[in-house]
Amino acid sequence: MNGTAPAASEILVVGAGVAAHRFVEQLLRDPDAPVRVTVIGDEGSGPYDRSALVRVFSGVGAEEIQLERSVFRDDRVRLIRDDRVLRIDPSGHTVRTRGRRTYAYDTLVLATGTFGAKVAVDGANLPGCFGFRTVEDVEAIRAFVGSRSRELGRPLRGTVVGAGLHGLQAAEALNERGVDTTVIEFSDRVMPRQLDRSASAVVQGVFRKRGIPVRTGVRTTRLDPDESGSVASLEFQDGSFQRADVVVFTVGVRARDELARNAGLGVHPEGGVLVDERGETSVPSILAIGEVARLEGRGPGYVGAVRVTADVAAAHVRGRDARLPRDLEGGNVAVAGVDIATFGDPLASPASAVEIVTHDDPQAGIYRKLVVSDDGRTVVGGILVGDTSGYAALRALVGEAWRPAHAARLLSAVGGADAVEMCEHATLSAQDLLATAAGAGEATFTSIRDRFGFARGCRRCTLAIARVLLQIAVQRDLRHATAAPEAQREGHSRVLADGTHVVSPVMRDGTLTPKELLAIGELAERYGLRARIADARIELRGVRTEHLRSVRAGLAAAGLASASGAGEQAVLLVAEDLPRLDDPRVASDVQEKGLPHQGKPGKARAGEGSARRVPLRRVGSPAS
Repeated sequence: MNGTAPAASEILVVGAGVAAHRFVEQLLRDPDAPVRVTVIGDEGSGPYDRSALVRVFSGVGAEEIQLERSVFRDDRVRLIRDDRVLRIDPSGHTVRTRGRRTYAYDTLVLATGTFGAKVAVDGANLPGCFGFRTVEDVEAIRAFVGSRSRELGRPLRGTVVGAGLHGLQAAEALNERGVDTTVIEFSDRVMPRQLDRSASAVVQGVFRKRGIPVRTGVRTTRLDPDESGSVASLEFQDGSFQRADVVVFTVGVRARDELARNAGLGVHPEGGVLVDERGETSVPSILAIGEVARLEGRGPGYVGAVRVTADVAAAHVRGRDARLPRDLEGGNVAVAGVDIATFGDPLASPASAVEIVTHDDPQAGIYRKLVVSDDGRTVVGGILVGDTSGYAALRALVGEAWRPAHAARLLSAVGGADAVEMCEHATLSAQDLLATAAGAGEATFTSIRDRFGFARGCRRCTLAIARVLLQIAVQRDLRHATAAPEAQREGHSRVLADGTHVVSPVMRDGTLTPKELLAIGELAERYGLRARIADARIELRGVRTEHLRSVRAGLAAAGLASASGAGEQAVLLVAEDLPRLDDPRVASDVQEKGLPHQGKPGKARAGEGSARRVPLRRVGSPAS
């Protein structure tokens, strides 16, 4: 070995789940990284994806949800199973395990996840009562359902206590195995940490159609056995009861933060280890990732966010700058065949935000809500149920500073520029409201609501105001672009030291079709460009000034209008004049894109912008 090689850094990971696996995988991306990694897991089986436990319930083997093992075959990694860390000594940089072993570390990573606390209800330990946290739990439920059904000679009756994501998944899996299942939830709605009452009602309706009733606002007080000693019924606080042959508890989940708490690390009052944007705890040499981590009191809600925390921590250990997003609780999941997406803070207090409900159709299983600031320029959060189109684009706007592309993107999300049917509270038509508000310079929900007599809390009024604000914003951005010099209207480009430019294709929702990818490659080959991935987008580098217009035209032809090298999307449409859009060609293009327009398609009238009519030049498209 080269005597000048740096000493390997000792990395110790406590926990062997998804977060730990992802952290090690990302840490070892550099084959020459001078690290030694020890992973300590307290389960006898190898690391597996806990979010996929329902698949084992449905009949697949436990090995099917195990995480890819090659990462642990690296010579720099040691995996220790069936042992538990009992004590951390931050000053001595060591940990002590149940097996009476001591391990030293330079950097300690806590990936201890969560645990299902014991339910403080009489009878919760009766045969037929189970948790839902480990492979062993799920395999035990599956075996019990089979044996108990044969013993009783009939299909079983089941109850799932807890209507969070895992509870709903457990109920669906029980139902698919022939168990007549009911869900019990103490809160007033299902998935109370993610959904509001309207979204919850849509999800409950879907479960009801599947033959799985959901009872909310119900507290279980005791469980009673039958003559054999197995669970037979549940009693509730309101005096009612329900028969059940199998009961699954998915409540009482808490972060496993006892190691951190006992070691003097900062912890959240409701559980979880406090971290900063880089995943560091209150002790710099100790990081926390996955479900145990809390950034400003919030932890990852879904497995995707768990992986993000591991990515950021691994980057930090490798000496790279990466930061946790504020939106750790959001994500996109499917329950009972229904897509559910949340982002930002969808349950924000109405006192500080405005809720815009664009769709609420329980029969169709669709609910869509945006939460924005009073001026409509900052996305606070949102809930999408049944129809999650545009999720990635909307989530990317959470907390972001205003950019020209935002108005059209949000306008598309609230239904486009078509006039919304006004309710009985309105004194003006939608078009008159737009003209009057724009002329008066009204720029917030509050000012428009108060001036024009809209009812506070009325969904139709709020939706109408949202469309007006966003149409005004789109018009303002278009006029700003019209006043800009030609180079700016084409979309800014970053100029490199050699005088060439960087041009970035604008990708709808951050995705590319195979055809679009080929178009980018053909342009790069034709003009001798270097394609590079930067900040989750593609950059075409080395564009000579004389080729700039041609490259942009090629991207526009492929539906990938160019954006600035700094990440600013090009304006959506550019026109020489925009007093009215009366050219039929222009109007049809604007209607197709969902942008605001005044006047109906037809022949332009004198004095209304007809003197200098030009077709709009398309340089971008709003995300759905």
